[in-house]
Amino acid sequence: MPDIAQVHHDVALTNVSIAYRNAALIAGDIAPEVAVRRQSNRYFVYDPAREGLRPSDDQRAPGAEANEVAFDLSSDSYFCDDHALESVIPDEERENADAPLAPEIDRVEFLTDKIQLNREIALAALLKGEGAIPGTSIDDAAQRWDDPEADPVDAIEAARAAIIGATQLLPNTLVLPFEVYHQVRNNPKVADRVAYARLGTFGPSELAQLFDVERVLVPRAVRNTAPRGQAPVLSGIWGKDAFLMHVPARPGLKTVAPVLTFAWAQAAGSLRGVSVQKWREERRKATMIRVQKYYDQKLVAPEAAYRIANAVS
Repeated sequence: MPDIAQVHHDVALTNVSIAYRNAALIAGDIAPEVAVRRQSNRYFVYDPAREGLRPSDDQRAPGAEANEVAFDLSSDSYFCDDHALESVIPDEERENADAPLAPEIDRVEFLTDKIQLNREIALAALLKGEGAIPGTSIDDAAQRWDDPEADPVDAIEAARAAIIGATQLLPNTLVLPFEVYHQVRNNPKVADRVAYARLGTFGPSELAQLFDVERVLVPRAVRNTAPRGQAPVLSGIWGKDAFLMHVPARPGLKTVAPVLTFAWAQAAGSLRGVSVQKWREERRKATMIRVQKYYDQKLVAPEAAYRIANAVS
């Protein structure tokens, strides 16, 4: 552990970490960040019993009092855990690095990528948890979307109806992991609908039009499950499930979101909850780089999402 006086919070490298974006990951897209002042606190859940949707008698006789109505506030808590990794830059590597290589930036991007990967894995596990969000499982292989007789549009419409019925909000985001996306594109019923609409060669934007959502996200992230030192064994993080959800453009008070990421924005030395520290270790003849982020991913309004498990075989 370095002496606190040795550690320097590097603003430039922190900006590199904040700006770095792995395009294969979607956690930041479907679990938007909410900056919080404290590492842990409570937050309110507005009108959990949906009293705002209950009809009430609003007729008032002369001289009488108006009918009094009210709504409840429930609460939950978050705790922004410290997620940090560090790496070493030997002096020999720095001195022999070719011009295009920037050892410090390379380390920041590598460490940031691994922290983001862990966040993605945790979010997928959260949404796939038993009973975490509403959903259904396609257990009959003849109804899965890689079967030419199956119709993904019908399944998405049923999911849309469930979200609207529970929240009165239109789902705007469809998550199709790459394997599911590939099968949906090759589904004859989907291809016929796209051809009828004259959308031409189609990808995520055309599928968004077909499924009546603002965007179709296609996560491609994989994780290496092989023990260290053995040949890589890569598997998809999101698997064979599809997710429909309503994700607010600007999460905040009184907005409905299935998942939020509480980010401790005022952690010491951090920018937007992210910090990159650098210090010297003379005994190792090396510079150390640490990337650190405090956050907590919380299910806030699970009814604003719907999971279709085993969408493809």
